[in-house]
Amino acid sequence: MDKFVLIDGNSIINRAFYGIMGNKMLMTEDGTYTNAVYGFLSILFKILEDINPKYLAIAFDLKAPTKRHEMYDKYKANRKGMPDELAMQMPILKDILNAMNICIIEKEGYEADDILGTLAKWGQKNSLDVTILTGDRDSFQLIDTNIKVRIPRTKMGKTETEDYTIEKIKEEYGLEPLDLIEVKGLMGDTSDNIPGVPGVGEKTAINLIKEYKSIDNVYENIDKQKGKLKEKLEQNKELAYLSRTLGTIDINVPIEKELKLFIKSEWDNQAVLKIFKELKFNRFIDRFGLQNIENIVNSDNSNTIKIKYEVNINHEILEQLKEEIKSKKIMYYYLEENCFVIYSECKTKSFYINNINDFKDIFEDKDILKCGYKQKEEYILLWKNNIEAKNLMFDISIAGYILNSNINKYTIEYLANEYLNFNMDEYLDKEGIKEEGEQINLFNTIEKATNTSDKNYIYVYLIFKLYKVLKDKMYNENSLKLFETIEMPLVEVLANMQYEGIYVDKNELLDYGKELQIKIDILTKEIYELTGEEFNINSTKQLGEVLFEKLKLPVKKKTKTGYSTDVDVLEKIKYEHPVVEKILEYRQLVKLNSTYVEGLIPYIDETSRIHSQFHQTVTTTGRISSTDPNLQNIPTRMELGKKLRKVFKSKENYIYIDADYSQIELRVLAHISKDKNMIEAFNNDEDIHAQAASKILNIPIDEVTKEQRANAKAVNFGIVYGISDFGLGEQLRNIKKKGERIY
Repeated sequence: MDKFVLIDGNSIINRAFYGIMGNKMLMTEDGTYTNAVYGFLSILFKILEDINPKYLAIAFDLKAPTKRHEMYDKYKANRKGMPDELAMQMPILKDILNAMNICIIEKEGYEADDILGTLAKWGQKNSLDVTILTGDRDSFQLIDTNIKVRIPRTKMGKTETEDYTIEKIKEEYGLEPLDLIEVKGLMGDTSDNIPGVPGVGEKTAINLIKEYKSIDNVYENIDKQKGKLKEKLEQNKELAYLSRTLGTIDINVPIEKELKLFIKSEWDNQAVLKIFKELKFNRFIDRFGLQNIENIVNSDNSNTIKIKYEVNINHEILEQLKEEIKSKKIMYYYLEENCFVIYSECKTKSFYINNINDFKDIFEDKDILKCGYKQKEEYILLWKNNIEAKNLMFDISIAGYILNSNINKYTIEYLANEYLNFNMDEYLDKEGIKEEGEQINLFNTIEKATNTSDKNYIYVYLIFKLYKVLKDKMYNENSLKLFETIEMPLVEVLANMQYEGIYVDKNELLDYGKELQIKIDILTKEIYELTGEEFNINSTKQLGEVLFEKLKLPVKKKTKTGYSTDVDVLEKIKYEHPVVEKILEYRQLVKLNSTYVEGLIPYIDETSRIHSQFHQTVTTTGRISSTDPNLQNIPTRMELGKKLRKVFKSKENYIYIDADYSQIELRVLAHISKDKNMIEAFNNDEDIHAQAASKILNIPIDEVTKEQRANAKAVNFGIVYGISDFGLGEQLRNIKKKGERIY
């Protein structure tokens, strides 16, 4: 029996959109959101892989009113409009589906459910095995012989599916699929604003239909009902029948139905590849081998790149290379701990340099531009080799970040694929590189006697190619000045900070840890006394059992593994029992100890300094980030946190200076917008976020709470960075979820 898959387009793209949101929302460099499209395609590919249907169709709703709206003007009236972030993705998805030659069906006056129902019943009559993919349980009424409904579910961050058949409906509801229409007539549907009989819920509706089989029979036997139920049914008879009609899927939509229309066809691979590249869906490109349909393009306009290299170079070649660099005033190189490779444009070849110090004069020549990759680390490596590098002023990773700060990964492979259409893995698999005419397959990277990876010869060539492409693109986008005057000079500053490190008084830090541990031990004892037993306070399971089973505190949230004891839950019940405040304090101190004492000690070197890694290409907003360890979130808002800062000390006769722009983005916004409230706040040296909260909430500024200020801050900065109403809503929900606690 041939298989026919029908997909509820609106239902699945909505599920995909809300399943990949918040910080995970994908977007292109021009700000187009792609998370819903990506999620939809993932679900689509999964069902095609599982079922491998011969026929396929996807139904979408249109904006025009349907017959249900004409029948009942309040139908779906409570639904909010589609978020802009989702609406912009609908035409993109349809373009992809068209390129995949997948049948899309829309019909004015009808909903996607009606189209799916019509095609499902038609497919059944034509002896097809039909599967409806939807997140809408209304479709359960369509289940029949050879018609099942597949519902996608998200479990532990992973999308799974569950199939509903006649047997499954009987098991779950004790009814036949068609009986669910009658149930909806009685109970209504709040999501679609179908009224039903007010006061009749799902349980009552199911019991009535189990007994009487239909709304008609319920009213024929109305005298058998008692009390308020009888009264509700009698007073709302018209609503019951109206609701049944509204909830019935139309299986006779006038649409063209020919098997050939729904055949799952071959894709237009060129069109699909073009869209996937624009959307940065590289995983799908790789998954379906789409890169194989075109030659890997490179700026030489040849079908393949033949990269040549030379390992053992003599003094004469070395000097020739240096003269070329001095003449051209630029050096393309790739540098790592045990490898230094340069590219010669004149010789069109990569060269391995055995000794970095052979190029000491080149690196220290301020008139020669050095073009490399991750130059912050290169500064440090060169300093360790007693080379005072100058004019390391073109880092391709920084250039990639300037052009698109949303990626958070700027590997040479990524940049080459993005800007040169060069796929490293495919190249290594098919071409390899050449040493004096001999091809070497690099799929399993070969290590040379010189202890250098062959990939580095490709890297330096790609750096050479990317230099002009990235520079031209920055120039065209008016960002070259930003790159040259701010971002690149900052590289050396960050390298200096990282190389110098920060002094930590280890003994004082250890004493601080001992002080914390004493307080933790005291709190532990107090918690045991208040609960009447000893248990693992750090165990969510054990803590939940003590709080909610033994002490009978109100349960605010449960998870699949038991009771939730996160900070949000504890904050809500902290006045229910004195032990809750103790637990919150205990957690603060344990985190201080584990993160800032036990966490910092391994990073302290033999000179008592910590060399944190400072990152320039991580945040979308341009802020610097710090890792290994993170020195940007040392606590200040509690006395013990302030005490921790005292273990960081400056050199003798030196002091630390703490300087920061004060809401620089908002000052720029105030200047551009001429907003009188913002200008007034800055002129009066007021807290701009508290002032905004005061104005919005119409309360005195000194009565603004921390959470209200945080919400206003989200609004202020959201405006600067072009946030939408949906995105702002997500941020405000996250603020509420996190609460006011810092640790």
